[in-house]
Amino acid sequence: MPKGVPQIMDITSIKSILHYLSVEILPSKFEKAQQPESNTIQLCFRGVSNHHWIEVSWQGDFARIISIKQPERIGTESTLAKQLSYGLKYMALVNIVQEKYERVIRFEFAKKPGEEVTKYLIMELMGKHSNFFYLDKNLKIITAGKQIRANQSRFRTISTGSTYSSPPKNFKKEPSEKETFESWMETISLVPEKLKDCLMKNYQGVSPILTKQIEYFAGLKTNNLMNEDIENIEINNLKKIFQTWQIWVNSFNENQFKFSIFDNYFYAVWGPVVSKTKKEAFNLPAELENYYSYYLDVNKINLLFQKISSLIFKQTSLERKNLIHQQDLLGNSENFEIYKQKADNVFLNNNLTKGDIIYAEKLYRKSKKLKRAKNLILERVEIYEQKILRLNEYSIMLENLNYLNLESLKVKIPLLEELKAELIREFNIKEKHKNIRKKSINSKFSPIEFTSPDNLIIQVGRNMRQNELISFKYSKKGDLWFHAQESPGSHVVLKSSVKKPTLEDIQISADIASFFSKAKGNFKVPINLVKIKDLQKINKGGIGCVSFNKQEIIWGNPTRGEEYIKKNCQS
Repeated sequence: MPKGVPQIMDITSIKSILHYLSVEILPSKFEKAQQPESNTIQLCFRGVSNHHWIEVSWQGDFARIISIKQPERIGTESTLAKQLSYGLKYMALVNIVQEKYERVIRFEFAKKPGEEVTKYLIMELMGKHSNFFYLDKNLKIITAGKQIRANQSRFRTISTGSTYSSPPKNFKKEPSEKETFESWMETISLVPEKLKDCLMKNYQGVSPILTKQIEYFAGLKTNNLMNEDIENIEINNLKKIFQTWQIWVNSFNENQFKFSIFDNYFYAVWGPVVSKTKKEAFNLPAELENYYSYYLDVNKINLLFQKISSLIFKQTSLERKNLIHQQDLLGNSENFEIYKQKADNVFLNNNLTKGDIIYAEKLYRKSKKLKRAKNLILERVEIYEQKILRLNEYSIMLENLNYLNLESLKVKIPLLEELKAELIREFNIKEKHKNIRKKSINSKFSPIEFTSPDNLIIQVGRNMRQNELISFKYSKKGDLWFHAQESPGSHVVLKSSVKKPTLEDIQISADIASFFSKAKGNFKVPINLVKIKDLQKINKGGIGCVSFNKQEIIWGNPTRGEEYIKKNCQS
């Protein structure tokens, strides 16, 4: 499993969260459902004293069931969410069933605890084969997370109205606390292979991450033992592996769970020393939520970066194509003098005919048309050149958001979503929305701020909206505006209306502006220093477009700006 990809939720982590849910929310009343993503559902249950939210995802590489804090209200209008909210209204969750080492979970619903179960939610968390089902009392499928047609699978079809059938049974050996080392060795040695393969092919509930956990907790001096052929492993090391194996089996059967991180990336919900206190055990759901929330945010940010980069690239290619076309037309329009000269030459002929006159008039008309077109084409050329420059500005804003990680993940996501929305709106890009419901853009986050050497505030725009806000709405007479000359980048404003800035304040502001520009790879960058009162908004330009007549040029040092930003963030 490469780093950056969240750990798959295996049977042990599933069992741990189900144990928590069984203790905390049974019985409870179903409140509502929402579907924030196409493969994720969030369910709310009301207990005696509070509400509990559960998130279930059948996405292949993120399949999970976790307890979450109250989420943002997104996806309540999806078909699946409406079906659940209507069909389970006023019903009680009375039981949670999960058999031993099976990764199939069943939520049972009745009108009241003790009455007949009439509705079911089935979650199959099995990697790329994960799915979600809503069933009636006869196990007929009311709806499913994903339908599977006969041409997609020979073994199992899934469609609305058909009867639910469980996945194929697991006939591997069930782990047991009573099993001896000799029996265990006999089982895994039937076909000599790598140790991890021997465990996974012969025992239920064993996943690649479990083998990694067992090896880690065994405390072996030999690294990567699980990838060694079982025949080449010393008996003492195998005994240590077996002892740790028994600890896992006991933790699983006795519901003794705790959360821990190892190798600074992987997590385990069991270990050699497991606390039996209820308080420590129930910290586990929050830890699981934090773990998956972090990597879901990282994944979302990566996808947003890729999407915005792709949009910028495609739009830039389109504008360049249009520019080249206009430049070709411009070259043709500059031939108007040639047509005029041809017409003039016709009239130099002493033996003019009526046909010659008609031909010459056509040449004159074409010459005039090309002359008029030249000015229009020049305007279009300028428009496309400005669009390409504007796209370069979007590109550098995206690059700045990815650099230094100045914002938290929760802040970076809406900033990227807003930048994407600004790009789509400004260039009228048609996009296929795959989300359940178009998410409203959160614009509450303020521009990033630094403190100057003399304790003045320096504001930096992190997208187009923030550029406009700090340049016009948040600025006051007396503030100073900085931007790299003829280079796309962030707007920077020194709040010098509070008091007169020092030369060092002005220099640091210029250094920061040079760092947040496309020219940050240069040793020195010319920076426009403009008084806020001399700044004007370009009404027909995009958001954050400004113009000015009076400016002072000072030189910014991007390296010094970067060092100041890092130091300021640490303090």
